[in-house]
Amino acid sequence: MTGLILMAIGGLLLIIGAITFYNGKERKNTRMDEMDKIIDVAIADGVLTDNERTKIRTLADKNNMEYDKVIQRAEDKLRSLNIDSETELVDYPKKNGLDFEKHIVQRFDRKYFKIKSWAGDKYVNGRYAETTLQPDIILEFKLKEETTNFALECKWRKQVYKGGIEFASKEQFDRYNNFEKTNEIPVFIVIGLGGKGDSPENVYIIPLREMKQHFIHISTLKKYEKGKDKNFYFDKVTTALR
Repeated sequence: MTGLILMAIGGLLLIIGAITFYNGKERKNTRMDEMDKIIDVAIADGVLTDNERTKIRTLADKNNMEYDKVIQRAEDKLRSLNIDSETELVDYPKKNGLDFEKHIVQRFDRKYFKIKSWAGDKYVNGRYAETTLQPDIILEFKLKEETTNFALECKWRKQVYKGGIEFASKEQFDRYNNFEKTNEIPVFIVIGLGGKGDSPENVYIIPLREMKQHFIHISTLKKYEKGKDKNFYFDKVTTALR
């Protein structure tokens, strides 16, 4: 009798397990179908934005799905579409960096200053112009019949990180120093902090010769602050930029 009861219980558990497995598989398939619909909407314009990736991650976490596999599925589907993107993604850090350079250039009176070189960072397959390795901007200051050249490396940062600003990599810092010595012209690091590239909250001008490393602490940075709306002045005798 006991054996029959155990067999009956075992059969019941097997049926319950099968139903649970089926329902779980059905729910999983439903979740994936819903995710596929969201992916299809996201990639319809031929691009997968950071905001869309975030939304997909949120939904994946909510449904206990592995984000890496889901996003890989989205990228595979995007590639399979083989269509041109209708949306040009904006690289905001890069845009703010260029806007900051433009902002700085406009604060040099064209009556006395001429742009000699404005380096870009275009490259293809590891090939780039030599100017890519030099400071951003080389200016010529002319007063009467005398001219002097100097260089600017412009960096915009949204906020302070680890108590200061890392304005270059170690390799870039070494290149700027080498450029200054080789060309015998002063190099200045111009830092914009906060706001946007075209309207920074604070601007600082640091002579490269006074820098010992590629990171500057905020307490030191404040000594080099420049008025936000004032034009730049170059002192030919002391080679100071203010």
